[in-house]
Amino acid sequence: MFTLKLSDISKERGDYVVNPSNTILSLGSGVSGVLKRMCPELQNVMWEWLNRNGYLNPGDIAITPYPCEEFEYAIHAAVMDYRDDAKKVSPDYERIEKICKNIAEFLDNKKVKVITPLLGTGVGGLDKREVYKIMKKYFDKLNAEVILVVHNKEDYEKLILI
Repeated sequence: MFTLKLSDISKERGDYVVNPSNTILSLGSGVSGVLKRMCPELQNVMWEWLNRNGYLNPGDIAITPYPCEEFEYAIHAAVMDYRDDAKKVSPDYERIEKICKNIAEFLDNKKVKVITPLLGTGVGGLDKREVYKIMKKYFDKLNAEVILVVHNKEDYEKLILI
């Protein structure tokens, strides 16, 4: 089930939160920055994962515990490519499709609550309506409750019509 909600991600609670991150798992701005302020310990958990597994490829996901009370786990999505040899730093719709497919496969048959923002529409600069369509395509038929949180009323009103 996929629903759209006008809210502030920092006020949400669930089993998983999707962190639109990067290939080097470094918390930065946007939603990642919000998560960093909410849970400073998260960066250390991400670096531990990175030390065990190495950099992500664009479109990959990494699942880590979320060491604060709001969520059980974080799904870190490699939206931006910050590896030294990156050919294309910013995302495209193909990368968002890959991320959504990976998340949907991970969530398959799980009855959990997942909070996610739009992926790649902040620093990544992708069109919100196009990303919403991709996310809806992958998350609409899951058993998991996937809640897409947007904090801007204007965006919410545009997306709810799709």
